[in-house]
Amino acid sequence: MPGGTGEQLRNLLYRQAQAVSDEAVRSDGQVSAERIEALSRLARLVELHTVAQPPTRRRWPLVVVLGSTLLLVSLMLFARVRETEIELDLALSEASFVLPTEQKLTEGMDLTDLGASGLREIQIPRAGDRDEQTLSSAEDANTALRLAVASEGKTQGTLNLSALTLPPRTRVWVRRLGPAHKYQLSLKGQNPELRAEVSGPVRVGFSDAGGEQLNFVTPNAILLQAGADEVDLDLTFRDSAEGVFSTQLSVNDLSLLHVDESRNAERTLVRRVSTILSGTLIFESLSGQERKLRPGEMIRFEDLRGEIRTLRLRNDHIDLKFHGRVRGINAGSDESHRSLMPTWLEWLRARHSLSLFWGTSLYLFGLIAGALRWLRVPV
Repeated sequence: MPGGTGEQLRNLLYRQAQAVSDEAVRSDGQVSAERIEALSRLARLVELHTVAQPPTRRRWPLVVVLGSTLLLVSLMLFARVRETEIELDLALSEASFVLPTEQKLTEGMDLTDLGASGLREIQIPRAGDRDEQTLSSAEDANTALRLAVASEGKTQGTLNLSALTLPPRTRVWVRRLGPAHKYQLSLKGQNPELRAEVSGPVRVGFSDAGGEQLNFVTPNAILLQAGADEVDLDLTFRDSAEGVFSTQLSVNDLSLLHVDESRNAERTLVRRVSTILSGTLIFESLSGQERKLRPGEMIRFEDLRGEIRTLRLRNDHIDLKFHGRVRGINAGSDESHRSLMPTWLEWLRARHSLSLFWGTSLYLFGLIAGALRWLRVPV
């Protein structure tokens, strides 16, 4: 017979009830008690059959819960936090950064040799019988200057680059040039003025003329006005240069890459080279988790801001310690790079490990219990 047992019973009950109703109409309501009792027993049977049926197992709630869980876990595994707090402890050959506010970059520097290029104007004070002199660059060229301490009899000259206080948005490059005590400091900003304090015999040379030795009888200052492009200062220190830079410098856009240009007859080739010699990247938001950086590993930051706590010029490297916040950290070349930003799961595990443990445990317990109930397994 078509249909299930329940449907057949309901159809039978309908037909018999209709028959009894028709008989009652024909007999003016006279229906035998046996017919009524039989119809009642059949109706009770239909009710019992309906109650005895196993409940319908709906699969979609469990599927929805499982799918939502997988989606949430996938997002936590691969989605990365928007911003994180980091520390850097690095040994470098070069570093570059931007000063967001006016700051004192360096203390006075005791030098034996100073080379400066990219200058718009040079003012040399009176020296012995030599009158004061001012040199200005041409429209399409900058002036270069070289100063070196000299001696005359028992008199030894001195050369000191005064402390540098730079305006906002000045880009600073610091490079190690190789020999001990020899570094390059490059500046690009709002045409800062530099002061080279000189005394006694000092050799002075220019880019377009030979050098000559001048004797500054009294201490005086040679004024150097930077041009529109960056000014490069080649610094040779008399002694150690470790404490030259100010501590706790507020900086933005820290770069650990050097732009290497090579020219031939046809074109100029430009490539970025890592300046990392060694170091450690510390994720403060992950309870101080450390990542060792390999020599030459390319690391790029996005929207980085913070402070350089120390910047020291060692004999064979630049020692830099930084603390701040960043919105992106990428490792690798431009063509193949990966993000080092923490995932949300790593962040939750580090910041809320106990809550994450209990929450995961309770969730898994509820999910397993629901699956067992759906499978009609006694729990």
